[in-house]
Amino acid sequence: MDRLIRVLQRLELHSIRTQRELRAYAIRLEEIRAGLNADFAEVMAARERADEFRFWYWRTAMEKQRESAN
Repeated sequence: MDRLIRVLQRLELHSIRTQRELRAYAIRLEEIRAGLNADFAEVMAARERADEFRFWYWRTAMEKQRESAN
């Protein structure tokens, strides 16, 4: 995404498109980037919650085994 934004900035220097058009494209790219990052963060958060539960389950199972062995 950062590369695409730099390409748009270079296009502005060469007056291939109007500054307003290029700014609109840059804003759209930033919007897409932010959405992708939010989706990625959401998936990672769900995986971390699943890991937390899994480790909690393992820990409590081990503690119960230890208690029943004593």
